[in-house]
Amino acid sequence: MTTRRGTAVLAGLALTTTLALAGCSDDDGDPESWYRDYDSQESDSGGTVFESATSAGGSEALPAPGRPGPLSPGVPAPDEDNTFVDPGRNGFVETAADPRSTFGLDVDTGSLGVARALLADGYDVPAASVRPEEWVNALPYADPAPTGTDLGLVAETGPAPTLDDGTQVVRIGVSAREVDPAQRPRVNVTLVVDRSGSMDVRDRLGLVQSSLALLAERLEDDDTVSVVSFDDQAAPILEPTPVSDTDAILGAVAELTPGGGTNLEGGLRLGYEQARRAFDPEAVNLVVLCSDGVANVGATGPGSITRRIAEAGADGIHLVTVGFGMGNYNDHLMEQLADLGDGFYSYVDDFAEAEQLFGTDLTTTLVPVAAEARAQVAFDPTLVTAYRLIGYENRDIADEEFTDLGVDAGELGAGHHATALYEVTLADDVEPGSRIGTASLLWRPTGPGSEESEPREAQVDLLAAEADAVPSTDWGLATAAADLAQLLEGDASWLERGVTLDDLAARVAELDGVPGAAELADLVEMARR
Repeated sequence: MTTRRGTAVLAGLALTTTLALAGCSDDDGDPESWYRDYDSQESDSGGTVFESATSAGGSEALPAPGRPGPLSPGVPAPDEDNTFVDPGRNGFVETAADPRSTFGLDVDTGSLGVARALLADGYDVPAASVRPEEWVNALPYADPAPTGTDLGLVAETGPAPTLDDGTQVVRIGVSAREVDPAQRPRVNVTLVVDRSGSMDVRDRLGLVQSSLALLAERLEDDDTVSVVSFDDQAAPILEPTPVSDTDAILGAVAELTPGGGTNLEGGLRLGYEQARRAFDPEAVNLVVLCSDGVANVGATGPGSITRRIAEAGADGIHLVTVGFGMGNYNDHLMEQLADLGDGFYSYVDDFAEAEQLFGTDLTTTLVPVAAEARAQVAFDPTLVTAYRLIGYENRDIADEEFTDLGVDAGELGAGHHATALYEVTLADDVEPGSRIGTASLLWRPTGPGSEESEPREAQVDLLAAEADAVPSTDWGLATAAADLAQLLEGDASWLERGVTLDDLAARVAELDGVPGAAELADLVEMARR
């Protein structure tokens, strides 16, 4: 594989292309300039005209102090016209009645990104937008990557930080093996970019352009990129092009100007057609949808293209959905599409997050290593009287379907981490260190011929917490993230515990210096304000 191009060389090419094709920046030409210098038609014309997926027009009220504004007529505030669907809330399950819990693994992080964007602008977090597992999985953990298998499995237990009745919290950590960047397969990326009028609100499209420039910068010369855009109609912007042809790729980025409605279905259909034409069975084949999810032209729900997305996922073309922009945003559609496409869903709200996702995460986790990955936890009913899985409500799998790899589950890429938390109520007089259950993983290996491969398994014992054991910082970070999510979603039974944001701030402060703790502390502080 060719070596990565020097940043200085790319920056020079980006500057030349940006000046020649876009005229959007005359400074250093770095990827951030697309976002920093974006000049929306909204600011030129006094208001972007677009049709909401739920209603025409938007708020004419000025934003509250500390919120972005003033808003142009017809432009919804960040907390208006968004679409969230409540996944429900898991309650405690009596172990004697049902000792097993089964779910598909998930590495989505969009729920936390949405909350961060709203909190940063001074808005409340809608309860329906909160999926606690995505808050937990958005943070980094130190669980070691396996070396002799696809997925590694660890477990640890500690006293529940929000209850004083002896309840314990089990953390189950799953880590995917890493792939040496020099050894990873070639990548075919098809970018499907929303350039409808709603993407001109504030700086959504500029952030998309910066994101695509970042991705092109971090891929290898022999990887290929193609671009499809859509507004009322879908149109090819760039045929499959080697990343070494930087001018052509950045030229396609420059062509992304906003206007019109949102034919999301048409964009995805054309994107998949392009991805199939460029398909290489020896490469990683990926479709990346960048959108606010607001479909108002053609079919507007996930059902119309469900079969095509699912079939493409089974054939090795995976879908990553990336959300941009609050106000007239469809979180539910973006999450559902990623689930159908055996990919994952993220949300980008500023350049730092774009740099993390497109500059680091996507380029290091492009290689799928485990398909149809699912977990089953079996508790000992003589030692555990009740348990509650925190989150994963929309990833539920029937216990008897755990071994059926034809049932859709999750997919993990190289270096991915997934964490699950269970609250458990123990029977009387359970000895510390007792084996209270087992956690099992099942998945199918990926790559050529994997359809015929035998499924792989991993298992770990779950132990009651030792009386004097101090849980790891990973356990502390995961439980704090889950508790913040549950506090903000406002479930009545959880709020009865009396936990406050001040309590969470103190817990997170004890994790000072732990990777991910600063981001969590910022979220707590924004929520307090």
